[in-house]
Amino acid sequence: MPSTTDRSLPYTAHAEKLARLQPTGASHDDLRRYSRARRNLLPRRDHVTAVTGGWAHEVVLASDAPIEVALWCPGDRPYPELEATAARVVARADRAHRISERVLTRLHPDLSAAALVSVVRLPRCDPSQVLTGSARLVLVADGIEYAGNLGTLVRTADACAADALVLTRATARVTHPKVFAASRGTVLTTPVLTFDTIAEARDRLAAAGFTTYVADPAGATPYRSAGLGTGRTAVVVGSEGDGVSDEWRVGLTRVAIPMRGRADSLNVAASAAVLLFEARAVLDGQ
Repeated sequence: MPSTTDRSLPYTAHAEKLARLQPTGASHDDLRRYSRARRNLLPRRDHVTAVTGGWAHEVVLASDAPIEVALWCPGDRPYPELEATAARVVARADRAHRISERVLTRLHPDLSAAALVSVVRLPRCDPSQVLTGSARLVLVADGIEYAGNLGTLVRTADACAADALVLTRATARVTHPKVFAASRGTVLTTPVLTFDTIAEARDRLAAAGFTTYVADPAGATPYRSAGLGTGRTAVVVGSEGDGVSDEWRVGLTRVAIPMRGRADSLNVAASAAVLLFEARAVLDGQ
């Protein structure tokens, strides 16, 4: 007999499975936890994020990320594709509940039924495992303030197959739902390492054999001639407002991307993309 989470099952099988969920009110602890995750109010140590919608949950299902809580709000007409996804999410979740449209509106004012939302645990990574072995390319983000920028940096790191994203002086939290959305879910599969101090991050990278380059519009070395990718390479980018901390600049090569127009610099994610793809091309011998 096929599994009730099989996408090939008829609509009625998924609908029946979801109908068996117990209806739950907004005061339930699991719903409160989702609400706090959505608003980025949970403690950092919880390391969970709020996930919303069909495409996002397909990304979750394609990863190994544990689903802590799943909440399903049925609509007033069939939604076969979303209900198939919801049935698979419910089967994988630690806990699952059915909620009414009224409760959904309280939890998520911008959503309407049918809706699927959940609390998902993000992976935790060990620097001693991520930065060793075959690791050759790392992006370092220093002092990133906005969740959207952080998510785009995660997506950029994924796009050029960077081995990790290292965070220092992080203001934006990797658990923010906007990070998940902006990364297109790659925050579930891109190793993210957060260090308490820049000194610790520099020491870890140096011990692992990385040469670190700092993106700096005022840098004296054009990025094409800086040596990016000639060995294990770490690229440091900074916040939109303050750039990279002076603690990163000391003793490291400061590389610049020549500006041909009137702007004096690129968006942080655009700068990261230029430098990472340059390093990737050299690393791969292209």
